[in-house]
Amino acid sequence: MPWLLNEDAAIKAKLSGVQVTTPAGPLEVPVRWKTPEPENETMTYPVIVISKPRLSRARDREARGFTRYDYVQEGKPMPGPDDRWGYYGERPIPYNLDYQVTVMCRLQAHETEIAARLARGDKIPERGGFLEIDPLNVVVSLDLIGGPEFTDRVDTHEKRLFTTNYVIRVYTELSPWDVQRYEAVETVSGTIRDFDIHSERPGPVLATWQDTASDV
Repeated sequence: MPWLLNEDAAIKAKLSGVQVTTPAGPLEVPVRWKTPEPENETMTYPVIVISKPRLSRARDREARGFTRYDYVQEGKPMPGPDDRWGYYGERPIPYNLDYQVTVMCRLQAHETEIAARLARGDKIPERGGFLEIDPLNVVVSLDLIGGPEFTDRVDTHEKRLFTTNYVIRVYTELSPWDVQRYEAVETVSGTIRDFDIHSERPGPVLATWQDTASDV
């Protein structure tokens, strides 16, 4: 689904910028997708690995009816600074995107350092998380629904590997219907006529008016 590309890019950007301490100085932790599989000859540690999301319909957040969209629609032009119109259409269908995030480290000190950094409010905190999706000019909620779970094991090279697992939920929505842009009303005008139920001809004009939308 093309609209997921925005969320995927935003998640990767969200988890980027984490650093750990090394004897040579700060080291930025790379962020990569699980597919292709991370265990290969180019794998370096520490690393943050993201799995493609599980998509499910959020029936508890669903509503029906006609509504105004308060964010830019994918593929639609951005409104200008002086535009007063918006996008309108049927209410979108809400979805949950659940991502699994795995942190892999060789050193337990790095595991602790990364977990502390990810717990901050601008990453994946226990509450109040958010995700900025710049192409749509919108900020959506992000919840930590699983983890952090800490494990350690020995890999095929007999080296210690520390892992921390998280499950995060991003709230999104999709409109399967066409969303329309409507122009703002600029003027309101009308005419008042005399009315005679016994006559088929229109009565005389009693009053006319025209106001700008800002006066109404």
